[in-house]
Amino acid sequence: MSDLAFACASCGAQLEYAPGTRALKCPYCGHENPIEASPWTTVAEIDYAVGLADAEQQAPTETVSVVSCKRCAAEFQLDPAIQASRCPFCGTPIVLEPRDVTHLTPGAVLPFGFDAKAARAKYESWLSGLWFAPGDVKRLAKADNGFIGMYVPYWTYDAATQSDYSGQRGITVVRTVRDGNQTRTVTETRWTPCSGRVARDFDDVTVVASRSLPEGYLDRLEPWDLGALVPYDGRYLSGFGAQHYQVGLADGFETAKTKMESVIRGDVRSDIGGDQQMISSLQTDYAGVTFKHVLLPVWLNSFRYGGRTYSFVINGRTGEVQGQRPWSWVKIGLAVLAVLVAVLVFLMLTNKG
Repeated sequence: MSDLAFACASCGAQLEYAPGTRALKCPYCGHENPIEASPWTTVAEIDYAVGLADAEQQAPTETVSVVSCKRCAAEFQLDPAIQASRCPFCGTPIVLEPRDVTHLTPGAVLPFGFDAKAARAKYESWLSGLWFAPGDVKRLAKADNGFIGMYVPYWTYDAATQSDYSGQRGITVVRTVRDGNQTRTVTETRWTPCSGRVARDFDDVTVVASRSLPEGYLDRLEPWDLGALVPYDGRYLSGFGAQHYQVGLADGFETAKTKMESVIRGDVRSDIGGDQQMISSLQTDYAGVTFKHVLLPVWLNSFRYGGRTYSFVINGRTGEVQGQRPWSWVKIGLAVLAVLVAVLVFLMLTNKG
């Protein structure tokens, strides 16, 4: 994410990465420069223990100029060609007062798969499917200041896990009992203590390293086609913004372990078997842990409605849209009233029949 500028060999203007290609393209004359990757360059996994111990001393770092939003505290780097006057995360007007930040250099980047025009089409399709949205919200949402493509930082973690557990297996038993001259069916669960070990290898557990958006928005953009990652090259960032990570490597791994645990618990329940399962204890060992620092493509925009700012994000590869939306309580009230009327009419017809 260094402050690189790539001049057009034909007219001298700033080249920009063309989404969905392996080339830089001049927005004025159309001249293209291919991005040719070295055949010996690959996206490498880094040993977690080494990376954690040497992140400040030995791991490759870079210094970039970032700007900050005083409202949402987002920090991001903008391409020199982007003259942004608003925060891409919350829409607040910003003053471009860059400062230098040193951080770990990304190891890989997932290039944008489509341009801003296609992003708008996907967003408008999402808007059209919103139930109970105010009638004028679509008009206001379309009257925006344009989409901003932002590379968002992520950590990915690999790990081989072994988990020892103890718990109980529940078997449902149905039996018939006699109560005087009558019989009745009784359902009960019989519990048996059990213990064991399960193992699972995890590959590319993703953790968002940005805190600039409400929790969960970026998580719901998954899955990412990480198989299309390419070694980090500043040319893919030309014409786009980028963030530096706000969640550190160690904190990211704690989040990754939480994600892994939910899968491990499913494995444990399958291993216990029976109709019901109770897990009393679970101890997991992590071996061969590796990580990558990657940049993933997100289209950002926001609009104001009713004195509030509504932000949304679009997966720059799949087109998945997630975001905030206003509700029309008038429409909701009318819908509830319509349901009540329909129920009342049904009851009247039933009674009449």
